[in-house]
Amino acid sequence: MKIALTKNTSNEEKLGKYKSWLLRFNPLIEFHELSHEQGRMDDIDGCDGLLLSGGGDVHPNSYGNYDAHAQTKETDERRDKFEFSLIDRALDRKLPILGICRGMQSMNVHLGGTLHVDLESAGFARHTEKDGKENRHQVKIESQSALESVAGVDSTEVNSSHHQGADKVGTGLRVSARSEDGVIEAMEWADPEGKPFLLLVQWHPERMKDTYNPLAEKVGRIFLEEVKKHQRTNHFNEVKTILT
Repeated sequence: MKIALTKNTSNEEKLGKYKSWLLRFNPLIEFHELSHEQGRMDDIDGCDGLLLSGGGDVHPNSYGNYDAHAQTKETDERRDKFEFSLIDRALDRKLPILGICRGMQSMNVHLGGTLHVDLESAGFARHTEKDGKENRHQVKIESQSALESVAGVDSTEVNSSHHQGADKVGTGLRVSARSEDGVIEAMEWADPEGKPFLLLVQWHPERMKDTYNPLAEKVGRIFLEEVKKHQRTNHFNEVKTILT
């Protein structure tokens, strides 16, 4: 299978963690790195799934907060626009999508949502690492959500490395998990009927040291299962086209 991976060009080590994480479940994955500096929009067409990775903040201009740039870190409007177009392309092709950290925020903004520019300034607890030590907290998973079905638990602990978070939820999305202080930690389709698989998480499953935590392992496995389904469907349609 071939997975498109959005690239944070400033940190190859972190990019490699996404690959290592998913390769644990399927060593035959071929990753196709996409970035505004190197990629073209149609590069995603040969892929079977899209992983929206982490990185710098989504520019607040994208959600109408024009005076908040001083509170952001490592914004790049070129990356934002490129990834918004990738999302449209992936949705049009019904590719399974997994968004992690910035990836969740980017998807939410593209669907009309907004972000808390800085969680602590907005009155929430600190969700970033401090002095090189991993920040962890509990998340409560919403009842009857797809995430609850995937994880098989209603709460557990995750890592936390973000200073922004979703505020207004984008069109068509629903919240599927929150932290103890109320920060949105996961989202999915409100109505998945007729839509491709979508799971958006604020934590970093690819960095979690407790690799068998259900919000690390099962998140990776369900994404790859959905990618495999899409791959089989595509192959069937190609064969059908040839035969007819």
